[in-house]
Amino acid sequence: MTEKEKVAMTFMDHVRELLYRLRAMLIAIIISTVVAMLVPVTLDFSNITAENPFYATIASNVIRHLQDRFKPPEAKLLPLDPIAPAESYFFISIILGIVISSPAIFYELYKFINPALHKHERGDATKFVGAFVGLFLFGLFMGYMYIVPMTMRMLFMFANLLNLPPEYEFSTFFSTIGLSLLLCGLIFTFPIYIVLLVKVGILKTQYITKNRKYLYGGLIIVIAIVDPEPGIMTESLVFLPLLVLTEISILIAKRIEKKREASQ
Repeated sequence: MTEKEKVAMTFMDHVRELLYRLRAMLIAIIISTVVAMLVPVTLDFSNITAENPFYATIASNVIRHLQDRFKPPEAKLLPLDPIAPAESYFFISIILGIVISSPAIFYELYKFINPALHKHERGDATKFVGAFVGLFLFGLFMGYMYIVPMTMRMLFMFANLLNLPPEYEFSTFFSTIGLSLLLCGLIFTFPIYIVLLVKVGILKTQYITKNRKYLYGGLIIVIAIVDPEPGIMTESLVFLPLLVLTEISILIAKRIEKKREASQ
């Protein structure tokens, strides 16, 4: 067998492994989404009638909570399209499915990169998954408590400034909130990728430290793009904690490099 054939086989093995991991991620998201859509939050089904055969699920409770949390009392949500409520229900269920299955998603991503790691580094999956989940939940917390409320408040203020009636399209309201919360969670996982790429050997901490201004400039641009209402306050609430977490991840990555050099 020629060297070229070996390289080709190795490439195809990586492609098959990637497809296998993506399939596992998709299955985890689908199962978690179905759980959010169908699992009841209570076993009391006394309110179910022939006219209203539906029961409270995880997704429906989250939708009600988001409405109570982020909609001003004077605002009205209008389902301008007959399928808007169902569309919002499915969308929020998918968001919840991604959140619930996030540990499995990152574990599969880690296992895809895992063959590139040294043998003594292959027992770190639990640490990486735990760090990912912790940062993801921290991002959701920041989004839920501060970032998304401030963003929605600013959007409502613009409507009042233009003397527009406080009436908003049902599905747009929930998709904006759901997507904003998910992006907050994902953005705050950024530092874990720095550590992972350094651990694999793709990235060097020396390169990161030399190009800090470009790294943080790029982060500010990304935050401004994903923020529905980019402002100084909301961007600062995302950027400042992310800056601290990124600097901590660089310190951790440097320790990994030193340990690797010492073991060689």
